Amino acid sequence: MLAFFLLAIWLPLLEWNQGLFREHAYQENRELAEKPEFNLCRLRSYPDSFQNYFTDHFGFRNHLIRWNNILKFRCLGVSPVSSVVVGKDSWLFYRSEVLEDGNTFDDHRGALKLSSQELSSLQKIIEENHRRFAAHGSAYVVVVVPNKNTLHEDVLPENVRKCGQRTRLDHLVDKLRRDSKVRVVDLRESLAAARREFPVYLKTDSHWNMHGAYIGYREIMKELSLILGHMPALPIDGEGISVERSFPGGDLAQMLFMDDVLPEDNHARFKLDMRGASPKLGRLIFRHDSFGDNLYPFLSHHFEKIKGLPPFVPYRYETIEAERPDVVLHVFAERYLTMALHDDFQYDRLNGIRR
Repeated sequence: MLAFFLLAIWLPLLEWNQGLFREHAYQENRELAEKPEFNLCRLRSYPDSFQNYFTDHFGFRNHLIRWNNILKFRCLGVSPVSSVVVGKDSWLFYRSEVLEDGNTFDDHRGALKLSSQELSSLQKIIEENHRRFAAHGSAYVVVVVPNKNTLHEDVLPENVRKCGQRTRLDHLVDKLRRDSKVRVVDLRESLAAARREFPVYLKTDSHWNMHGAYIGYREIMKELSLILGHMPALPIDGEGISVERSFPGGDLAQMLFMDDVLPEDNHARFKLDMRGASPKLGRLIFRHDSFGDNLYPFLSHHFEKIKGLPPFVPYRYETIEAERPDVVLHVFAERYLTMALHDDFQYDRLNGIRR
């Protein structure tokens, strides 16, 4: 008994110091504390800094978190992580509000509203961006990718109740249709229709799969055809779509430390029919969040050069003037509706107005 007690005390310290056992790398969506340097000038803050470091790195930490998570998930059917919600049939959903990463559940429930002033402001921003890019000879397209909750509300937990039937995106789309000549590309209807044939979102991830991305690409090309003339999307070839199973779990499973326990079964595999591909346009500036990553393989068939921009970094006129894009494409998730659309030109050379 004494030997077991001593082993229980010393083994975690040995593991922390020597790394005796291999641990799986997990994604926590935060930076772990780094080991502080001992400095006499910062002696008062050193104990707290070291405690934060030790809490993030003590021996068997990942193993203990993993075992705790598996127990809660398998035995109780609940998520041990507040930012991940377990739905029906083990579907996982991202509660982005917890990490201040936009709004998913509150938006889906209809709990968030846009005032008439906020709607007018968003309309003005989209119209102003359209005008500025048009002055450079560039088409401007805004695409909103629906939250996973929006497309798969049938597998949300039973306790998720709506307090309103209309979302912020509903109000913005209606506002633009009623009062503006420009619009955003709303993918909800097309993705909902495609979902009847094959899943469009990943079960253990917060993102769409390649089938969902293809539907988004198809709608983008429809919009560009209205602006620039006939630019059809490449069709899926005759073999159709097949499912690829037993992939490691996605970002939500990784946040639970369970990506090997919850494999991803909704990966889509297909090929494009390259016959009749239209000539490529010149340049595309593609501003996007992580939903845009799966669009590159499709868009590359239509543009000679694609320059990617991060989602929340302001446009720079120097970049626009240097690239002279044929198209500026802005793609972002529904939860970022008010974060992604803002008056974000750093310097307006056309008008000489510093923003």
